[in-house]
Amino acid sequence: MRTITNSFVMALVAITVVFTGDVACGRDLTAQQPATDELARSSVKAPLGIGDRLKISFYETIDVGDMKRGARDGSEPQGTLRTFYQRMDLSGEYVVEQDGAISIPLLGRFQVEGRALDDLQADLAMSFTGTIGRTASVSVTITDRSPIYVVGPVKNPGSYKYVPGMMVLHAIALAGGLGRGQENLYGVIEGVREMERLRTKADQVKRLLARRARLEAQRDGVSSLPMPVQLTNLAGEQDARTFLASESAVLRAEQAKRQHQENEIAAKVAAARDEVEALRRKIDQADIQKEMRIERLNGMQKLKEKGVVTNYSLVMLRTELSDIEAHRQDYLVAVLQAETRLAQVEEGRARLRSENTANLTKEIATVDQEIAAAQQAMTSAGTLTTILSNSNGHVPQALTYEIVRQSKDGTKTLQAGDVSSLLPGDVLKIVINSAAAMPQSEQTVSDFRQVRGE
Repeated sequence: MRTITNSFVMALVAITVVFTGDVACGRDLTAQQPATDELARSSVKAPLGIGDRLKISFYETIDVGDMKRGARDGSEPQGTLRTFYQRMDLSGEYVVEQDGAISIPLLGRFQVEGRALDDLQADLAMSFTGTIGRTASVSVTITDRSPIYVVGPVKNPGSYKYVPGMMVLHAIALAGGLGRGQENLYGVIEGVREMERLRTKADQVKRLLARRARLEAQRDGVSSLPMPVQLTNLAGEQDARTFLASESAVLRAEQAKRQHQENEIAAKVAAARDEVEALRRKIDQADIQKEMRIERLNGMQKLKEKGVVTNYSLVMLRTELSDIEAHRQDYLVAVLQAETRLAQVEEGRARLRSENTANLTKEIATVDQEIAAAQQAMTSAGTLTTILSNSNGHVPQALTYEIVRQSKDGTKTLQAGDVSSLLPGDVLKIVINSAAAMPQSEQTVSDFRQVRGE
């Protein structure tokens, strides 16, 4: 019996047995899974695609009774011995087919295009459990990915190994950069860049001229924008109206804000003036009462001399006269305070108007500086564009990129830029299209000549 038990244990060791039934052991199954190589780790974030080669390993879980413990004391086996062995009938390398799926024996077909490795591993493990009836640990790694292809006017067109995170500029660099053919593509690229800079600066000058017109109208208090001659010469009457339309909306908003401020200050001024007038009327009433009390006091003084009234009546009258004078003094102080507040409000209105005028003048000066800087940049870009023009006097040709991408739904052609991302199997096509760039380029050169006064 001991010989049989030892042979059984040795057989389990030969097929990589991991003892997990003992509570004291507590090992993690994931530590026994094959390590993921560098390529798979770098490709985890990229979705799976057609042509990807996958290495898939299935490790089935089997729980075996602890025969050794039962053999020692003659009792029934207690505890379990958990083992894992690789299902060679299912494990192997699989290539993502044209329909974006892989086919695994017994388990069937799985759609994997565009999915992440973690999702695929979870689906395979669930399918294994549902089909076989036991659990399994599944390992999926990417062993190879489809290359990317570069075609067009580059030094070394062809296929290149895909690297996660690759974009158009990376592919062009791998292909040796753009070739120097008869049309001098480096000059074409530089010319296109300068042409774009020239166009951008021309648009900036147009916007600044429209803004300056709005600031001047805001400063002068007019509600309509005049048509600047320089803007009309640079952009044409129709485009000039388009630029002025947006600034007109800003002008209306700023004028409404300014009017609201003026209304608030006017309300405060009116309130301060009403308060001063009311206090002055109270002073006038106090003066009338004072005169009446003085006249009455004089009359009673004569009656006292004749013995008609008592001294008490005179004292009461003098007290009333004193109270009226005290109120009058209070009113005078209140008038002074109200007049001070009125002066402060009026001063604040004058200061607000002065500050608005100063700020608008400062903004106009800043805009003038920006216009001068943009015109200088236009001159520089226009000069370089002229130098890089071809012998026929036309501006350089436009350079565009296209990405041809295959999927289960068919082939798609996507427009791309310098930093557009590439996926495995993509074909990067570099296209030179002079006809499409010509009208806009000629208009930009015309704008440049308008600035130079040619």
